[in-house]
Amino acid sequence: MGRLLLVTLVLCTLCANAQTVQDGDSVIRGDGVRVRLYGIDAPEKDQPYGREARQVLKQYMPLVAKMKEYDEDRYGRLIVELFTEDNKSINAAMICSGAAWWYEYYAPDRPQFKQCQEDAQSSKRGLWAEQDPVAPWDWRRR
Repeated sequence: MGRLLLVTLVLCTLCANAQTVQDGDSVIRGDGVRVRLYGIDAPEKDQPYGREARQVLKQYMPLVAKMKEYDEDRYGRLIVELFTEDNKSINAAMICSGAAWWYEYYAPDRPQFKQCQEDAQSSKRGLWAEQDPVAPWDWRRR
């Protein structure tokens, strides 16, 4: 219970204090901690739909009530999944809205993420409305 309270307090810091949404999958908290969203990869800033993905994440930030920490990535960012008060995954919402790809390589056992991506693709939501969307991991190799 104490750890959950600590995590919730950390999230209050994430939401209430000034934070910077860098792109559709990265945030700098008000305390300076860099955070990367688990299991998703959003378009880069200079990539088609990159600015829109950032805006979608900004719209979700006021809904954040809880955070599950997974690990730290090679860049020193905290890898997290963000949740609303009623335990809905904001990471999944980013995929469902078509603002991010399911990053299957890092989150292979997430059927909700897979379903969200399939639904967004078939409905041509967000980045899937583009003629030929390029996954961020391919874009970065260009």
